[in-house]
Order: sequence, then C-alpha cells, then structure tokens
Amino acid sequence: MKARFAVPLALVLGLCLALYFELGSVLPSLSIPLETVYAQDSTSKFWVFDGHMHPTSSRQSGNMGDADYSFQFTLPKAIEGGLGAGFFNSGVDEFYEANHLAVKEILRGFDSFYRQIALYPDQVGVATDAQQVRALRRQGKIAGILSIEGAIAIESDLGVLRMLHRLGLREMNLVHNLKNNIGDVMYTDGKGSGLTAYGRELVAEMNRLGILIDLSHTAEQTIFDVMAASTQPVATTHSGVRALVDRPGNWSDEMIQTLARKNGVICVAFLPQQVSREYDAKWHGGRQRGSGIMGLEPLVYRGDPTKIYDFIAEKRAGGGSGRAEMTRRRRQDIPPLSNLIDHIDYIVRLVGADHVGISSDWGGYPVNIQGIENAGEYQNIAQALLGRGYSREDVAKIMGENLLRVFDEVVSTARN
Repeated sequence: MKARFAVPLALVLGLCLALYFELGSVLPSLSIPLETVYAQDSTSKFWVFDGHMHPTSSRQSGNMGDADYSFQFTLPKAIEGGLGAGFFNSGVDEFYEANHLAVKEILRGFDSFYRQIALYPDQVGVATDAQQVRALRRQGKIAGILSIEGAIAIESDLGVLRMLHRLGLREMNLVHNLKNNIGDVMYTDGKGSGLTAYGRELVAEMNRLGILIDLSHTAEQTIFDVMAASTQPVATTHSGVRALVDRPGNWSDEMIQTLARKNGVICVAFLPQQVSREYDAKWHGGRQRGSGIMGLEPLVYRGDPTKIYDFIAEKRAGGGSGRAEMTRRRRQDIPPLSNLIDHIDYIVRLVGADHVGISSDWGGYPVNIQGIENAGEYQNIAQALLGRGYSREDVAKIMGENLLRVFDEVVSTARN
C-alpha cells in the first residue's frame, strides 16, 4: 500500500514546491497587495475611492444619513454605490481669507466633519493613513479622509498647517478660484506665473508632514513647478483631458505624462463642463468663477466688523429660487457617461491604467453626468469600463486602488 501512494504523494509535494517558488518570484514584484487588487469577484461591487467630495459641508442642512440630505449624496446611496473611501473636503471662500476669518472657517468645517462621522459609527470612520483605510474596508465601513479645498485656509501660516495636520488633515489643494500667494489659478492667459517662494516652503512642509498635494484648479506653470519641487507623488483630484475638452482645469498630455512619472494620479471628475465641449461652451465659456460670496468684486469687507457674518449670510441666501431653476436647466444638458469614459480611456492609452482615478465633487457643483448623478451609481463607471474591455484588475485600480496607493506612499514617507 505504501508503494502505491509513494509516487502520487511525491508528485503532489513537487507541485506544491514548484508553486511556492513560482509565487515567491512573482509576488515581490507586485506594487499592490493581491488582497486589494482582487477584492472583487464577479458578483461583488468594486471598492471606490472618491478623490474629491463635500459630503460633510458645514453649509449643508441636516445629516448625511438622511434620505433627503442631498440629491447627489447620502450615506445610504454611498453604501449602495460601493464607496469605500473619500477625500472629504472643507472649502474656504476667498472672502474669508481676505478678512482673516479663514482659519476659523476651516475649523468649523473640520467640526462638521467629525460631528457628521460620529453620528454613524457603524458605517463610516476617520482615516489618516492607508492602514486605517484598509482596516475600515475590512469592517465594511467608509473611510473619511479630512481634506481642504484651497490652501488659503491656513492664512499663509505653516504653524496652522501643522496644527490642522494634527487634527487629521491629509490632502489639500493649493489654489481654488483666485490666484493667491502660493501660485496661479487655472483661469489665466498662457501658463501663469508659477510657484512662489512661499509656495515652495508650503510644498516642502506638506511633503514632510505627509499631506497629499492636490493640483486641481491650478495654472500650468504652477503645476509643473510643484511637480518639480515635490519629493512625493501628487494628484489632481478633479480634472479632465485638455485634448478632448480644451478648457481651464483640464490637463495637457505633457502635464499628464509628467504626473505619471511622479507616480501620481489624475482623477477624472463627474463634472459635465470637464468632459463635454458643448456643455462647457453653453454654461461656462471659460469664465472665471471668483469668490462665491463676492464674485470678482473687491474682497475686503468695509462695513461694521460686528456685522460681517450677517453680511455673509445675506450674500449666501440670495438667489435660492434662481439657483434651483439654473440647476434644473443644466440637468437637461448633462452629457452621457460615455464622455467620462472617453477621458479615462485617453489617459490609459497615454500613460497606462496605474495613473487614473475618479471623483465626484458631490456638493461642489449642482449637476453631474448621465448614469453617475448620485453616489448610488458609482458602479455604472465600473460596468462601462468592463464593457470597453478593461480587465477587472485595471477597473479595480481606476475605481480606487490607484488613489489608495498614492495616498499610502505620501503618508508613509512623511518625516513628521
């Protein structure tokens, strides 16, 4: 009997040893752990890392778990759509910085972030590094990562940046709607003025602390200067391809290729003006947005200092019915999902599938794209990519793994 089983047993042992050494030669070369790439099977949802969103905005009424919280985002919709992580942005209007209220305003945004997440401990948690994102993922929870749209929030004080980092800040873009003392905004003739001396100090400190630099809204020369100065990968969390839609904020081939060489990611946003020439021409036409409170008017408040918040409330309250009608009209013109996929396709052909992500800008712009109008529809992007012949591994990268890789590298190489 022993002789009968000796040969089969030897064959089995030999096969196991061969498989062990084969896998041993392959696994170290993988840049992403197998558990993260192949977390999806044929019947499950793809894990989503949204590069830019505003689900805990302090200006939003109600709570994000409420069914009527927002047309674009509610917590139940996000769970249905497979959201696993997101950069939860607090934004600061340029008016606050001009009147030395920006730090207070960003702290109000951070307070709203923590209060909202505390309401739903079984569904969402705070993450400050990739290990915490993965831990929340294993628990089936969404990871909220504290972010800032507009570095004017720190009022040119690196001490404020360091304290905000202690509060959990892990991603920040440098400019928003207007040029500042860091660099130039996307609405500029030519390439813009580039990164300032203070901007270089800020980039170095963000690298040291492990805060991901976001180059959305940034003018071209400033983008190139930041990519040259940064010792870590950078991202643009809500942009598109200039070759497909030539508008401010979309990136040229050279910019995308330079980003890829930095091991960074460009997140294609669900913003109709970035993926559709027709929509952009009709509703934007390259016009600069300016301050949400003051437009392009002078930003310094000259009235009674004790009444400044009354002034802000009055400015914010105006035109409610007009905005609702404008949103209704814009929704009639939103482009199809295929436009968004075209931008992803272009980037993949240009630099490969390792440098593309997605973002929604929920709460930042009133309308999105057909098939991805709310957080319950993330998986429509994955299905559209599969329909174009993408492998499940590449779809997993685009839906979230690429952005997680960059986030991990930036935080893990910090020297704080």
